[in-house]
Amino acid sequence: MIYGRFHNPLTIVRIGTLDDVRKLDKRRPDKQDRAAVAAGSYVVCREEDGEERLYHQAFMRADGGSREIGEALDALEQVAS
Repeated sequence: MIYGRFHNPLTIVRIGTLDDVRKLDKRRPDKQDRAAVAAGSYVVCREEDGEERLYHQAFMRADGGSREIGEALDALEQVAS
């Protein structure tokens, strides 16, 4: 199971974009946002209530550690290709 910063269960939906910063965080992207998007560090996640949020991978946790998060991201890439 993958969790957000406050131990809220999440499902990773897709890799985040600058447009997601505008839509989900409701703010203009800054230099740090641009760097995170370029590195593929932002992901869009769905919370239990169905809301989508933008998360930086560094603030996510998982029962299986970073490997579980990596596997979820790899599965997204396989579906996209």
